[in-house]
Amino acid sequence: MLSWFYAVCSQITIWLPFNLVPISLQPLPIFLLSLLIGWPAVTAYFLCLFQASLGVPFFAGFQGGMLKLLGPTGGYIFGWAFAAVFLVLIRNYKKDSFIITFSKLLVATIIFYTFGLLQLSWFVPNEKLFILGVYPFVFGAFLKNIIISYVVSKYKKRF
Repeated sequence: MLSWFYAVCSQITIWLPFNLVPISLQPLPIFLLSLLIGWPAVTAYFLCLFQASLGVPFFAGFQGGMLKLLGPTGGYIFGWAFAAVFLVLIRNYKKDSFIITFSKLLVATIIFYTFGLLQLSWFVPNEKLFILGVYPFVFGAFLKNIIISYVVSKYKKRF
């Protein structure tokens, strides 16, 4: 069920007319649930990736298949998986204050942007890489990280 929830969240997007990569809500539940419930959230994301790789339309714009994973947005999609694993591995490392959680999410964000930019670099010139692959998304990532940090710092002790 959680993999399908991730798929629904991936459909909540803002398509930028000048860009190959949309703004997606999908990282928010992946990162939030990785910090709150741990490995089940990551396992569900890997299941979502598997289903989508078989062609189930779980990616933004109701797309799926291996070609999508190998396209301009595939690095971000894989990067979320690596970032989620990172978050689960360190989720109990320190008390989950707002600042500590935000710091964890900042590192996770760097992880998924790294994967995203590596793959996006196959499709866009290097001089436009940050203009197309980072700058349009910084505010949204910052906002998502604030929301997640607030929720985790308030509610993690209940999980």
